Amino acid sequence: MHTPGPWHVRPTSMKGQCLVQGGNILSGDGFSLQFSEGNAHLVAAAPTMLAALREIAVIAEQHVQDLYAIVQEGGTLSAVDKMELRRWQSVGEAIAKAEGNKP
Repeated sequence: MHTPGPWHVRPTSMKGQCLVQGGNILSGDGFSLQFSEGNAHLVAAAPTMLAALREIAVIAEQHVQDLYAIVQEGGTLSAVDKMELRRWQSVGEAIAKAEGNKP
């Protein structure tokens, strides 16, 4: 089991180095980091998960544009469409966060 989020990246006084904070994620001696097994698996899987999210975002892009077109044409979205739109937006927010950008 991994440490529940949210996790945050914080700069350190060492140029190019950052610290990940959130719960009891890691401890470091300045040269090495030690993760719990669950956190280590999560960190190791992060590149694969980001790649999968990018693929999902490509698929979702057209659908999101279709939903926005409905609104721009004066239509309204159903509750299900609004929920779906929010889910697709959260994919973009997760990608932005993983890339170090603000969503």
